[in-house]
Amino acid sequence: MNNDLKRVLWVGCWILVFSVATASTAAADTDDEENVEIVEHQMNGDETIATVALEYGVNVTDLKEWNGLETVHDVNGEDRLEIRIDEKPSNSSQPRPVIHVIRRGDTYEDIARQYGVKVSQLRRWNPNTDPRRLQIGQRVHMHIPGAEGHPVSWGRANSGRLYNGVAMECSPGLKVRNEDRAYGTQRTIDLLQAAGADVQARWPDAPELVVGSLSRRGGGPMRPHRSHQSGRDADLTYYHRGNVELPDFQDMNAERLDAVKTWHFFRTIIDTGEVEFIFVDYELQRVLYEYALSIGVSEEELEELIQYPRGRRTSAGIIRHARGHANHFHVRFKCGEQDQNCR
Repeated sequence: MNNDLKRVLWVGCWILVFSVATASTAAADTDDEENVEIVEHQMNGDETIATVALEYGVNVTDLKEWNGLETVHDVNGEDRLEIRIDEKPSNSSQPRPVIHVIRRGDTYEDIARQYGVKVSQLRRWNPNTDPRRLQIGQRVHMHIPGAEGHPVSWGRANSGRLYNGVAMECSPGLKVRNEDRAYGTQRTIDLLQAAGADVQARWPDAPELVVGSLSRRGGGPMRPHRSHQSGRDADLTYYHRGNVELPDFQDMNAERLDAVKTWHFFRTIIDTGEVEFIFVDYELQRVLYEYALSIGVSEEELEELIQYPRGRRTSAGIIRHARGHANHFHVRFKCGEQDQNCR
């Protein structure tokens, strides 16, 4: 075969490969576009970009990007916002079978560590397999939460795991102290970022809250916390009066607490119906309680929202006392539809 013919064939092959790849990419893009509904939302009244994000269940950072907004302030009551809603059918939240093919040197301990499961689970899922006599090419079956790619909170907050955890990043109104310890479910991230952005939108001079621990990427124990194991817990600083920017967690008292912004942040996430608890020092609860009364919140409504004034040992209210929460508050979100064995 002469060199000219070789070159023609070589170029032809690459054109074919490129065409197939381009067609595949275009088809994938088309599929993605077909599964996305574009909605236009007319801003009105007291809305902010954050409240719109909460209404449609999208991430506030994504909403900014879709609309070419630099900050949460670049929108007003006359604007229209484009919202992209994924219409893909939701996959079942039930664990999907995963198969691991044994390679040289594999042990049950290695496999359990790799997939974030327990050795006892591997034994239960593979009753006819002797873990001491694994053979190369042998198949080990597992049922892993989140195998479809969805973030999944599994188990209890103090004895659970997080599958496909989402890293929380700095966003309007929030700065993350350590991203390695700030993984959560997507909904946890979305709710916190929306609340922080809403405060920023309403009070442009508001300081950023410091976001401390959520969970590790795969969940599980994280010292010094007893909880924070399943991606539904988060620690944040309080708002300081005078818009003082706190560099990290610092003890708060009644004189320094900015009850206006702190209460607004709390109500923003509580009103979604997705908050289980917010742990707040009892003395700080008094300041929040008195402020809420001053803006017209009734005592009857406050009975459901806050433990104060019934005593720090009373099991009542979403906002409750827990020791060690004078320098930060702790939010725990409820289990979501995708979460498993969650309580």
